[in-house]
Amino acid sequence: MKKLFLLLVIISFMSLFSSCTAKEYENFQELNSGSKLQRGNITYSFYSPLPEDSLIGKQIGIIDGDKKHKVFEVKGFSSDEWIIEYYDVIMSVYNLYKADTVTKIPDELNLDDSVKLI
Repeated sequence: MKKLFLLLVIISFMSLFSSCTAKEYENFQELNSGSKLQRGNITYSFYSPLPEDSLIGKQIGIIDGDKKHKVFEVKGFSSDEWIIEYYDVIMSVYNLYKADTVTKIPDELNLDDSVKLI
């Protein structure tokens, strides 16, 4: 009887600890072969490669349910306006996306015209 009780306690702790480490992220959808991302009613368009790694904030989402395809906050900016996309594979780069409603580009995110892709 003690062994059964001990086994149940161990199983309970294991399930408790495994549920603590699982994170729930928002789901984003990829549109137009990756040039756009959507979360709810917000559509983001590719803006540029990330100009500075120090802008990477905490992870807030995944794309199309793929845990390797991650979405991060941009430090100091609302995720309703700016996000960072990253596909966690070899040779991948962090990409900056802006909400389609954004009209003013902050200096920290504005790239020199010779580097900007769009």
